[in-house]
Amino acid sequence: MPVDVLVIGAGVVGTAVARELSLLDVSVAVIERWHDVGEETSKANSGVTNCGWSLKPGSLEGQLVSASYPQWPQLTTDLGVEWRKVGITMLAFTDKEVEALPAWVERADRNGNEALLLEGDEIFEYAPHASPSTKMAVHIPEEAVVDSVRLTVAYGEQASLNGVRFYFCQPAVSAEHVDGVVSEVSTPHHTFRPRFIVNAAGLGADDVSRILGGEDFAVTPRRGQWALLDREFGSRVPGILTGVPGPLGHGPMVLPTAHGSVLLGPTAEDQGDKLDRTTDEANLNEVLARCTQMMPAIDMRFVTKRFAGVRANSDPTYRIGWSGSAGNVVHVAGIRSTGVSASPGIAQYVRDLLVEQGLSSTPKSDPVRVLDYRKPLWSGLDCAGAAADPLGRTVICACEKVTAGDIHQALSEPLPATSIIGVARRTHATWGRCQGSACLSGVSFITSMYTGHDPWEIPYHEPGSQIGVGATDD
Repeated sequence: MPVDVLVIGAGVVGTAVARELSLLDVSVAVIERWHDVGEETSKANSGVTNCGWSLKPGSLEGQLVSASYPQWPQLTTDLGVEWRKVGITMLAFTDKEVEALPAWVERADRNGNEALLLEGDEIFEYAPHASPSTKMAVHIPEEAVVDSVRLTVAYGEQASLNGVRFYFCQPAVSAEHVDGVVSEVSTPHHTFRPRFIVNAAGLGADDVSRILGGEDFAVTPRRGQWALLDREFGSRVPGILTGVPGPLGHGPMVLPTAHGSVLLGPTAEDQGDKLDRTTDEANLNEVLARCTQMMPAIDMRFVTKRFAGVRANSDPTYRIGWSGSAGNVVHVAGIRSTGVSASPGIAQYVRDLLVEQGLSSTPKSDPVRVLDYRKPLWSGLDCAGAAADPLGRTVICACEKVTAGDIHQALSEPLPATSIIGVARRTHATWGRCQGSACLSGVSFITSMYTGHDPWEIPYHEPGSQIGVGATDD
């Protein structure tokens, strides 16, 4: 199967690259070892679109995050993805933390971001939910949040509409080489003959590099544990609260999401197992205590879920560039915490690297640039508008206000859901306060109508994870 560019990995970075390349007159394929887009780091990140204020000035990470930020309003409008500015306030509780704040104001200024040094009542004008014990604070008004789960899906769907072919449950298992370049890449079911390869495999980027004959580097999985509070509590959190960053990053945050809920976390735990997403009470409770210090009014009765994500850390971070030993491979590895924030800029940077080496820069004639999504009921409570569609009259998930029409869309999109989690990723159904106890039967029944399975046979997650064990007796 000849192809101009083979992208390995369908997380937020891989799908962003595929989307960007889909606007050119080239052939692109994406292979992904899991059953859907966004199945590793991208499904459990903060959803922050960093404006670049906290990043090292002049670093590649800072450049790509800063290049991405101005694109978000138009990009998310075109993709039908929720995005909103909420601002972030860094709180200092000790004299040592207070002493560190001017340096962060200076860094923000060097990165072209407004940063306000606050004390006294000024703090609560910008962050009314912050702790009264705060001694001083820095407020950055441009910080924003995006529905990052839906963003990854939308990147992939726009790419698919523009001709990119996606192959799920298809990990790279071997490669052939001719004269220092990769001539073939094989999965369990296909063999590709690519001109260029983009290694955007996230947690597996080091393994993929070895398969391709590239550099030997290590990706260290860093686990982040979170608690999710529902939208009823979300109205009490107008902006992000964070502490003074430490050696492992920002540390815990009180974080309003684009969807109206609230995240508390994350932890930052380096570990050996790339697939370990377990939660442990001791570490998470320590983080939650820090969040409660920043916002004493946190009410843990609103917690609907505790979960963990694993992000890819490497030395160096932001390993973006040509392989030194596999001449047609571009590595996009070690993106760690800012994959969402930098994804538009990374995609354009990778495109330019490929074009410089001979990939056609001819634009595709009349590509799809705007996705036609129905506006979710929760975002405006337009009941009359929803009811105008016969499928919009039936609410399946009451917690998240997801209609049968929303689920129909998730199952008939260019990259349709094939599991309960796939439906949830596209609609948030089963992700509300009841965590699916009231709506799972409805979601599985509708899904069965599209997949040809009985409802009990629908995978909850990866293939083989059916939600039932068999049909009941009449």
